[in-house]
Amino acid sequence: MDIDEEQVIEYRIMNACTMGQLEIINEYLESYDINKFLYNGWTPLLYATSSAQLDVIKYLVNNKADVNMHKDGYTPLMALCSSNKETIEQRIKCLTILIEAGANVNASNKQRQTPLMYACMSQELKFVIELIKYVKNINAYDNRKQTALMYATIANKPEIVKILIENGADITLTDFNDLTANDIASMKGYDKISSLLNFDEAETIPTYQISKMCNWKDMFPSLININNQTVDFDIFTILHGMGLEQYTYIFQGIKLTEFLMLTENDLYHLGMDIKVHRIQFMECLHKFHRKKWSIQSIGIINKSLPYTLYDGVISLGIVSKQIAIIGSSFQYIKNSLLKANNEKIYLTKEQIFNYKQELKKTQKTLNSLKKELVQVKILSKKIQEKNDIGMPAAYIGPKKYKINWPIFLSITLIIGIYVSKTICIQKLIRY
Repeated sequence: MDIDEEQVIEYRIMNACTMGQLEIINEYLESYDINKFLYNGWTPLLYATSSAQLDVIKYLVNNKADVNMHKDGYTPLMALCSSNKETIEQRIKCLTILIEAGANVNASNKQRQTPLMYACMSQELKFVIELIKYVKNINAYDNRKQTALMYATIANKPEIVKILIENGADITLTDFNDLTANDIASMKGYDKISSLLNFDEAETIPTYQISKMCNWKDMFPSLININNQTVDFDIFTILHGMGLEQYTYIFQGIKLTEFLMLTENDLYHLGMDIKVHRIQFMECLHKFHRKKWSIQSIGIINKSLPYTLYDGVISLGIVSKQIAIIGSSFQYIKNSLLKANNEKIYLTKEQIFNYKQELKKTQKTLNSLKKELVQVKILSKKIQEKNDIGMPAAYIGPKKYKINWPIFLSITLIIGIYVSKTICIQKLIRY
């Protein structure tokens, strides 16, 4: 067979692959290797994917076409990501077939371009959302140091820019010309993309104030009333530790116990739009609930030194807050277990053992808290019995002492919480 005749055959198979003519393809494969490079350097699968021919792709893959065979690093997946042929639904089906067949989503060509970069230029949002599930490094860059985010910006695709940011795209990276994605958007006049890339200008942060400890009542979570313009001081501190203090304003009016039981869905509805930040929050919250308790954090009074009723109230307030946090941790664990059960996630023996160990440690902490409550109760009785332990320096009043009902009720309530939590722990350990 001379060269011209062979080129005619190859031209015929090229057309068949781009137009979905399976009979011609089947006839060709009886005599030729399915992974043969045609005269221009492409394989039949590259042609089929460039035109998003679903049936042809299925046929070639089922007949052992190599989904990663490329031309200068340009793979069938890249060809699909560059294509706008057929419907978006069909292109997504083609994508699924290639990935299931082992297509390398993180491959790069000679210019270090990735399938995601091509998709950000040519594809619709649905396609990118599906592709991004398999991308390992969303901030990979090409020979010009341009990232997928910059490709989406150049193509003026704000929806794709937004989804990239939500999945961890770094907006601070610069290209070969020392330009960020925001610089590129500004130069091209893409205002919508600029607003997405510039957090400070994207939205005006509402004014808010941080709660302060003004009196002894502020030590007790159950007695604190947070208004809609105030952020709990402990919440502000935790957010700062998470590196998410820019979201402080969305937690106005929320109590610490509520904050410690938030879910990713709750965060979305509160206004934390960027998914990677929600994931970061949930990971930090999980670490918070798993953090080991230290006896020094409880605020125990040194019994060898003189102390007053005021000291006892402060100690009681600290204990009250610790118990409230432990209660939130219990609820968090319960919610996580219920979620795992609903999603049919089964715990291993090792995981169950670890849960039991954590619960036992928490029980020890509760025992320490109980001892502290008993000491405060003893202190209260001594004062009621006119013991000469001493009164606060600022105390002015008659010699006959009256019961301080807020303190008395707080002690009763906290002891009740302790008993309830202890019984709950014992039940969990038995199971």
